[in-house]
Amino acid sequence: MSSRLEQLERENEALRHAVLLLHEVSNLLHGSLEVEAACYAVLTGVTAGVGLGFNRAMLFQTSRADATLLEGTMAVGPADEDEKDRVWKQIEAGQDDLRTLYQAGLAARDAHAPIDRQVRAVRLRSDGGSLLARAMREGRLVHGAESEDPLGGLLDLHTGVAAPLKGAEGVVGVLYADNRFTGLRCSAEVAQVFGLVADHAGRAVENARRFEREARAARTDALTGLGHHGALMERLAVAVGDARASGRPLSLVMIDLDNFKGVNDRLGHLAGDALLAGLAERLRAHLRAGELAFRYGGEEFSLVLPGVDAAAANAIAERVRQAVADEPFTVADGQSLRVTCSLGVVRLAPQMSVLALVDAADQALLVAKRTGKNRVVQAG
Repeated sequence: MSSRLEQLERENEALRHAVLLLHEVSNLLHGSLEVEAACYAVLTGVTAGVGLGFNRAMLFQTSRADATLLEGTMAVGPADEDEKDRVWKQIEAGQDDLRTLYQAGLAARDAHAPIDRQVRAVRLRSDGGSLLARAMREGRLVHGAESEDPLGGLLDLHTGVAAPLKGAEGVVGVLYADNRFTGLRCSAEVAQVFGLVADHAGRAVENARRFEREARAARTDALTGLGHHGALMERLAVAVGDARASGRPLSLVMIDLDNFKGVNDRLGHLAGDALLAGLAERLRAHLRAGELAFRYGGEEFSLVLPGVDAAAANAIAERVRQAVADEPFTVADGQSLRVTCSLGVVRLAPQMSVLALVDAADQALLVAKRTGKNRVVQAG
């Protein structure tokens, strides 16, 4: 009788812990509008000492382009024994609750951590016999012993478990966790709670993906895929603040296609649209990391260049001018069209507002148009 009572007490304690954990994870997910934040909330709940306590956890999403493809999104956990000892000592020394751990970890996240790099490189089809593929394809929790690991030892099949992330529109990913360093297999109770966490995660990730998709659409020009005027002004406000705080330069380039109205008049609006889309692609191809292109309006585009001084911005603008002029664009019905553009360049000056920065670049662009077109003019 006493052993039966002890078992019931353990089950009740596990149930109480499960209810509290699900409540805390749900609260974290409720405020996680971005996919990265939602994923990290789930992984924290699965691994933290105040959570389910797995050694490692990984989250994979279905590709937006191909629902049969799983793509690694994020992972948390030690990479080796040394890191395991350091991380667990920190957890044992602290008394932080799940929210505190989540907020601190999210602020300090390193996407270049070894386990994160490994997981973000994963691309896996759902038709294989791996633990992840089976959980996705079969829509149920799967233990590692039932499967195989095609990922070169990334998964621990002895202790690993995977559960599908189910949204209203179907499976949107897979949640995986294991105890590689302790070697402990999860109990039936822990596996059940893990599956419930995955259910919460599925809805949260689906909502976050929808939010990001709608937010991106609201800030994006449909024809070119570049940020529109409003997105430019938002980005410039942030860039100006960053430049003032860091003391680093910031430059802005305004670009206008020469004689664009004539293209529409001669060849039609479909040709004009194809030209604008082609210019957007060419701009993207000539920008480095951190440099952004926007469609300012009509046939006018802009480049935001953080950390770039006036001389370097002028060189970038000249490179864009040549890229536009030197190679023809393919427009409607396969027609080849040569065009040129004019560019105005300005570097952020002390006390210059966002509107003043845009106006200075516009004035330089007007000078370029009035003095012959197909040229770069730098604001004085």
